[in-house]
Amino acid sequence: MIDWNGVSMKLSTLTYFVEVATEGSFTKAAQKLYISQPTLSRRIQELEQEIGGELFIRRSHSLELTPVGEQFLTKTNDILDRVEQLTHLFDHQTDPNKRPQLIKIGYLPNFNMKKMYQLVDQFKTAHPNVKFLLKQDTPMDLVDGLASGNYDFVFNLATYFQQTDNFEKIPFQANHLQVALPIQHALSHQKKLRFSDLNKETFILLERQQSPIIVDYVINQFIKYGFNVKAATYVKNLDEGLANVALGEGLAFLYSGMDDGTLEEKYPIKIVDLENENSDQSIVAVFNTETANPMIRAFFKYAKENFYQSI
Repeated sequence: MIDWNGVSMKLSTLTYFVEVATEGSFTKAAQKLYISQPTLSRRIQELEQEIGGELFIRRSHSLELTPVGEQFLTKTNDILDRVEQLTHLFDHQTDPNKRPQLIKIGYLPNFNMKKMYQLVDQFKTAHPNVKFLLKQDTPMDLVDGLASGNYDFVFNLATYFQQTDNFEKIPFQANHLQVALPIQHALSHQKKLRFSDLNKETFILLERQQSPIIVDYVINQFIKYGFNVKAATYVKNLDEGLANVALGEGLAFLYSGMDDGTLEEKYPIKIVDLENENSDQSIVAVFNTETANPMIRAFFKYAKENFYQSI
């Protein structure tokens, strides 16, 4: 048993919590822990009652840590690490790489991050003691979170790391701006378009918080060519925007990194590249060089050696 601010809890329950948090699923966690899902759910509910707060936001098809859960995970992982050190205090197992460790990764929403998941899976195979917590966030919050320690590693647009002395980055995924058009649109047969070709069009834009780079860049480009953006509506995610495009409500901007190759068939729409881009929109993998955690540095080195992409 452990006493934490007057709360008594089992180490096994803390281990269960970490497994659920990093798997993002009660079902997957229960399978890895070799216990029934109802038992696991009950133990987590008892833990929430003990600490007096909800650890997870439970949805029908997803599980997400609450702000309380994120803080609790950091402290819990630290406690389990200390217990592991005590367990092996006298048996000469002092290699920190053999102890359970947590790497918190932040990444962009709406993007096709298959390559990131491949990196994580391969690294986990080589380092089975490492657990990952993955969370989507806005570009600015990814930068701030990396600086504050809320994230150990982020995948973000390169343009957000132009003046960041404490961050080290590598090109990870090519990315450029595109425009989505209704399939019967007069411009849909073009291989490439310029902003000047779009001066009479109406657009569906992502909310600025979700993708300020797209919104600001698009607005500035339209101003450069002497006309204003005609926005039909603002949407919260890519799916909503492309669905509106398919219905003929307007055109939408997106990044090539958001397309997994199925978008044109899914809606249906036509996606065309945009010319006249002069800013670096590639996705980079970044960590804070001030970190003292050798496993985070090992993860960055592994990404650099195996997933570096010349862009």
